[in-house]
Formats: sequence, C-alpha cells, structure tokens
Amino acid sequence: MKRHITIVQPAIPNYRRALFERMANKLGSTFVVYASNQQELGVLSDVLSEEDRPSWQRDLGRMRPLLLGLDWQEGASSVAVRRGDVLVICGAPRNLSTLVLLFKGLLSGAHTIWWGHYWSATSRSWGAAIRYALMRVPDAIVFYTEQEVDEYYAGGGNRRKKPAFGLNNGIETEEIVRLRAVYSIARRPRDLLFIGRITPKAELDILLDALSFPSCQGVTLDVIGSGHDEARLRKRCADIGITDRVAWHGGTVDEKQIATVANQCKAFVYPGSVGLSLIHGLSYGLPAVVHDNRWAHMPEIAALKPGSNGVTFQRGEADTLAITIAALLANQTRLTEMSRSAAETTAVTFNATDMAERFCSAIEQVVAGSKTKVGRYKR
Repeated sequence: MKRHITIVQPAIPNYRRALFERMANKLGSTFVVYASNQQELGVLSDVLSEEDRPSWQRDLGRMRPLLLGLDWQEGASSVAVRRGDVLVICGAPRNLSTLVLLFKGLLSGAHTIWWGHYWSATSRSWGAAIRYALMRVPDAIVFYTEQEVDEYYAGGGNRRKKPAFGLNNGIETEEIVRLRAVYSIARRPRDLLFIGRITPKAELDILLDALSFPSCQGVTLDVIGSGHDEARLRKRCADIGITDRVAWHGGTVDEKQIATVANQCKAFVYPGSVGLSLIHGLSYGLPAVVHDNRWAHMPEIAALKPGSNGVTFQRGEADTLAITIAALLANQTRLTEMSRSAAETTAVTFNATDMAERFCSAIEQVVAGSKTKVGRYKR
C-alpha cells in the first residue's frame, strides 16, 4: 500500500506554489495539499480554475471564526489519514480543526509533523507557551529556518524536545535571477525599494519620517505593494514634503513588473517586522536595511547577515534609520560588495528549490526514524 503524504494549510498563497510543485514532482501522486480559498490575501491570493488547478491541490471549506479568536476550517478534520501516512499540519494553535486532525493522525498511526514558527513578530509569551506545549504532541517539527531549530533546542534544555528541521523559507528565485540586472551604481537612478503589504506591520511611517531628515535629502523610495494603510501614508508624504521622492507602484506578483522597479534601486528597506520581503529584496542583489530586534521580525530575518548582505538600525527610531540609509548610500564600494553577498544568500538557500529538498528530506527522515546522538534527525 502506498504511503500518502498530506499537508493541510489555511490557504495556498501565490508564493507557496513553487514549493508544493517541487515537492509533488519529487514525491509523486501520493502527495496532496489541502487548503481553503482565502481572498483576504489580496494579490497573494491564488484561486485557480478547475482546469488550471494542479493535481496535488485539494479544496477545503471556509475558515470560520469561533469565540476567543479561535478558528474552524471546514472539512479539515475529515481529511483521510491512515497508518503509515505522513500528515503535516499548520502549527497554529488557534485552528481547532487542525488540532483535531493532528490527534486523528496520531490515533491512526500516521507520522505527524508540526509545521510552523518557533517565534515571530506576532508571537506573545502566553501564546508561545501553548504552542510549545502542543509541539510535544507530533513526531517531529518543521520550522521556517535553521536559526529557529537552534533557538528551539537552546530554549529550556533538550528534555522532551522533538526532532526538528529548518526549511530556510524562501521564494521562487529562478525567474528573478533571469530578470536581475547587473548591480552597477551608475546605472541605478533610484535609491530605496520597499516591497510588501502596506499594513501597520510594515511601519512605513518610520521610513517616510527618515526621508524627511536632512541626511536623506534627495533620497528616493519606490513602494511595491498595496494595503489599507496606503491612502494615509500618501497623505503623510504630502504633509512632510516628500511626495516627489516616493513612487507608489501598487501591489503585484508579476515578476517582470517588479524587476523593472527593483533593477533601478540600490538597496532594499523594510522598517517594520520583515518576513519574505527580505528574501525578495536579497534575491535582486539589493543590500537590506532592517531594524535590529530579531524577536520583532518574522523568521526569515535569519537570512540577514549584518555587515555582509545588509545593515540594521535601532528599531522604531527614524533618526537612526536616516543615518543608516545615508551612510550606506554614500559608500558605493560597500554597496557593491553587499549586493554580491545578497545575491549569494538566496542562490544557496532561502529559495523554493532548496526548501523543497529540505522538506522532502525531513519527511524521509521522520518515516525512517533515524536520529543522531544529539536528538535531531539527520539533515
């Protein structure tokens, strides 16, 4: 009897399809992904027609809100799981249907894997405590990055810790590499690129304020993204007199459009809690400027190597951000060196190809049950 490999997710955003396509190619027809259609993802929503839907995709019902911030995903608890199968669930304690499915998998004799964050910008101590307790239930854990694996094992000793794997969460970079222009300061008329959803999490107010400081006089910003904060931020640009230096391109997942803008810029900047946007910027060979508090970022901050592929500023401080931007843009030699390092970062890992290899390897090792002496599955 063939072993089925089932992943259950809240949704399948546009950037996640490359991972699942590669896993399906490697694991075959027994690999399936169940998810709901969630339109609130905006341009990242990827609802396909019946004809375009890949063979590995299965639809679930809507995500229904319950009391106390809890959710129930219609159909998730009914997903079929048998002895010897591999079941990967989303590590979100508030989704009760997923937890029901997890225990169903355990009772059925399936290999169970928890896929989620160790800590992210949205984490709270009480919520993390619940999450860490639930992580003891499945057979293994898949974190977004290797850094999280290290943090997990370092936190509170190794007692009762599960085998853990780091994926180094990334995006499809093959098209970006084809579209990416040679990094030449003289041929880049624009300065800063921001890419991501325009929400409070991005803290774009700090960046706009930084551009109003004398040290950033003349510095330009290109914004790729959309969100409910855009109208307010456009007005703020007018209020502080930087409208002529900020270009708003709207939200898009068309890489050719993104490349047209990114290839004109010298650096990537994200003043708030950065996630996959960092990987996107690094993939274009853009040195990154982000704040210095790892615990107020998403897991993808693991890709940042301060002084090598980017620099940091004091979180929430527009004046130090302005100083950091001005110093970076003034040093063309450093920019060029950092650009090379940025491109190398996502050439090796933090891309969909490496991520799929890591995920498939983790699944193989969970099934095999082979552990190292330190209690981790071999990578």
